[in-house]
Amino acid sequence: MALSYALAVIATLVAAIVLWNAATLYENYRKAKTTGLPVKIVYIASGAPLWMMFAPLIIPIASYLPFTGSFVAQYRRGWEARVRCRPHVELGDLFIIVTPSGNWLKVANTDVASDILKRKDEFGRDMEAFKVLDIYGKSLATSEGPDWNRHRKVAAVTFTEKNNELVWRESLREGSQMLEYWLHRSPQPMRTLGDDARVFTLNVLAAALFDKSYPFESREESKLREKSGKKDTAVGYRDSLSTILRLIIPILVFGEKVLREAWWLPMSIKKAGFAVSDFRTYVTELINEERALIAQGKQNSPNLVTNLVRACEQDDDGSMNVASSKPRRAILTKDEIISDLFVFAFAGNDTTAITLMHLLAYVSAHPDVQDWISEEIQYHTVGSEVLSWDYDTCVKLKRCWAVVYETLRLCHPLGQLVKTTGNTPRTLRHGDRTFSVPAKTTVEINLAAIHTHPRYWGTESNLTWNPKRFIAGSSLEDETLHADTAEQFFPWAYGRLVCPGKRFSQVELVAVLAACFRDHTVEPVPEKGETIEMARKRTVRLAEDIEMRLLNEMRQPGKVALKWRRRDQP
Repeated sequence: MALSYALAVIATLVAAIVLWNAATLYENYRKAKTTGLPVKIVYIASGAPLWMMFAPLIIPIASYLPFTGSFVAQYRRGWEARVRCRPHVELGDLFIIVTPSGNWLKVANTDVASDILKRKDEFGRDMEAFKVLDIYGKSLATSEGPDWNRHRKVAAVTFTEKNNELVWRESLREGSQMLEYWLHRSPQPMRTLGDDARVFTLNVLAAALFDKSYPFESREESKLREKSGKKDTAVGYRDSLSTILRLIIPILVFGEKVLREAWWLPMSIKKAGFAVSDFRTYVTELINEERALIAQGKQNSPNLVTNLVRACEQDDDGSMNVASSKPRRAILTKDEIISDLFVFAFAGNDTTAITLMHLLAYVSAHPDVQDWISEEIQYHTVGSEVLSWDYDTCVKLKRCWAVVYETLRLCHPLGQLVKTTGNTPRTLRHGDRTFSVPAKTTVEINLAAIHTHPRYWGTESNLTWNPKRFIAGSSLEDETLHADTAEQFFPWAYGRLVCPGKRFSQVELVAVLAACFRDHTVEPVPEKGETIEMARKRTVRLAEDIEMRLLNEMRQPGKVALKWRRRDQP
């Protein structure tokens, strides 16, 4: 009897959920049809927290079942990054995706995108899309209006050329150590592209944020060191941040308090709650130390923590002189500083690590590009002592910058710039037509589509990885690099929304290219029965098989098998 009652309750709940979803789907469909735009129905919203958490479990199972191919293709998160411009070529520059939880207007037209970005008071930021970053409270990523202006004012003077110079040096150091690992310590072939990219970016970030340098070691080497009992007193920041980034979805779903106290959660997930607390404690200590130095009129090293804390102390006349020791009033609270530092760390680590994965996979499949950038690196660097290369060298490596640009064009970690109409219908003009977009519609400027649309990139090579498209000139002496921002190419956004760490990420990626490819080459290792050309094509397919976890990233980086060697070795 009890079992029957329980089953009846469950059936009733399931029926209620199904009916509610059907009703809201119909209502959202009705609203979408009033626009006159093409409509595409999707039954599960990819941004729903529960789907974000359980999709990685459901989709792999579904992929092994019969007749589920279209379901997997549609509902495996990050489908926009996989299909790129194709839906817009079929449906048009603007179309609406209808789901039970809301409507999404997809935009792949540069004129319309520019109009949306200019009308910041009408098309505001979709704060729900950034809620996952609210671990420590409001930040630059999760604020609007006057609060956003306060955070932006501080961020603008936090990322300095002095800090970028530190990033250059540390990226060269970590890049050369990572290369040394791939050459001599890693199993052959090397299948740890994803893990190694994240270790590299996390170590560079540690230097940039806190001026703490770590030797490169693989995940396996870290585990062996921990098992041996060797203690590193300076890993608190790095390890806590690494845990938060890896388990950010459970943190969003459960929250810090539940994660720490819930007896029913496995320790592998519970430790995320302790990592959130540890990171807060660690950063608070550094903030207090820096504020004490400010009070004493002393200057610390130019890392992001010191820059941010000093930028948050505003002179009475409203100026922001980072080096000044005059009495000041705080622009941001301590919690806001911690939150901004976390957002900088999140943005600076995962986005760059993901880009590095794609970049190395693409370059490994294109030996001609390796020769092309090696020629440039050797031309502009003196000697093979990587750490002696001056920061001024960075801007000279135009071909390396082009490799970064082209990789982001095809494989951007974000893929969409997200806006919303808010509580008011908004009008958009496209060509000779004007459309009324309903209230509470999410508007997504589709970078994956704009960056590959044949209208802007031609029909022959719009989906082909070719860094040379960003270089003009016939020789190293007269080559010029195309701009990193154009109407059809804006991977770091632009204007008031430009990524404050744009130069940071550019310098980091160019440096690791320089460190790895001056005197060395890499190639995919063929599987049984493959030729080297077949292995290269398979590696490109793996690079372009993207899944969205929190960001768009390579779905199976562990299947990319690489082998490195010196150029002077056969």
